[in-house]
Amino acid sequence: MDRLYRDFLFDDSRQPPKTDDQGRLRLDDWEMREDVQEEVRDLWERVNADNAEQLADIQGFRQEFLRHHGFDMPGIDYAQDLSEDSVIGNSLV
Repeated sequence: MDRLYRDFLFDDSRQPPKTDDQGRLRLDDWEMREDVQEEVRDLWERVNADNAEQLADIQGFRQEFLRHHGFDMPGIDYAQDLSEDSVIGNSLV
């Protein structure tokens, strides 16, 4: 979202946002660069269950996935009991 606003909608160039040939904003332009796609193709050919940890950041992916969904947050004691009295509506007090 940051890049959408910073680089496409509200950049300092005062130019219309860069779009593809159908007028769409494409925030995947970095990922779709040919050099990036070539490396992805190469990794897909080489990766398997035995070497996935070495070729991909599996632990980092798990961590970001959990945090994105509200789990594994730093500073939270997940072992602490939470009573029903401490919850009002959908928010904690």
